Amino acid sequence: MKLSGVMPLLLACAIGQAAAQSGISVYGVVDLAIVSDRDSGKSTTAINSGQQTASRLGIKGIENLGGGVRASFVVESQIEADTGNPSFAGRPFGSQSWVGLSGAFGSVKLGRMFTPYFGAIATNDPFDAKGPGESTRVFQDSGVRMDNTVKYSLPDLHGFHGDLAYGAGEQAGNAKANRQISADAGYTAGPMNIELAYHDSNDAAGVRLARSTLVAGNYDFGPVRGWFVLARSRNDKTLDTRDMLLGVSIPLGRDLIAADVVHKSDRYFQNANATQLALGYYHTLSKRTNLYLVGSNLRNGSEASYQAALPGGTRRLVAAGMRHQF
Repeated sequence: MKLSGVMPLLLACAIGQAAAQSGISVYGVVDLAIVSDRDSGKSTTAINSGQQTASRLGIKGIENLGGGVRASFVVESQIEADTGNPSFAGRPFGSQSWVGLSGAFGSVKLGRMFTPYFGAIATNDPFDAKGPGESTRVFQDSGVRMDNTVKYSLPDLHGFHGDLAYGAGEQAGNAKANRQISADAGYTAGPMNIELAYHDSNDAAGVRLARSTLVAGNYDFGPVRGWFVLARSRNDKTLDTRDMLLGVSIPLGRDLIAADVVHKSDRYFQNANATQLALGYYHTLSKRTNLYLVGSNLRNGSEASYQAALPGGTRRLVAAGMRHQF
């Protein structure tokens, strides 16, 4: 049986089981937008998935084991809602799939999950690191998820929090191959959040792809929330970049306006910088449903081609969409 036939059967069985058991729930997001895309002078219009939040379908559960210890799991499929295809070919639950224990000691998880480094970026990006305005269109790609991962998270320590994750490459004879290490530490209190994060990844030969560090934060000043991320990425060869995000978001009753500027400075290659400006408007229809309009303009230096088909190219995106959560 082909994967395309197995996937609906697996989900149907899993949803049936989830509905029959306490502590287990089905959740998801369907997010679709009409997107106008002008890339280096060529324009297209399309219906695209996940322009505010990735469309997905998941099952999660938690069980109280006694003594303050709980078992939990998540299996989540990311979906291209415009076609119905899974976002990760050959991975029915490629978005997340993990099991863990938590208690007064914190939590330990095993499986495939988001990297702490990406989590620090997304937490401090007014666009949640998704869609036309996301910072990761320009920031060094240090990876969004980790396979074969062991992750430890601190318990609640009066606002202090932290995570340490190790992703094994699982290649015989070379423990460094495809290995990832990711960590973050931060403090949240009232209107303020501040974080430090680190990510180190190797390629299939065990050679370092990138070592990235960042400091990030956001602060609610009342009518306006300010956002910032500063990052540096290096390796032992030609990678030496600085990434910066400065943003604001303004809640207006049922509406929200967000804007940011994202800039990359390349310290190794000349004329390889890039700058993105983004503006978004979100209107809440209900607790589960909202509309949005987001646009961005990304300009590359003459030797850069971030998100563009040609060096020096400009990429302009406008997405008008709807997101429904359940």
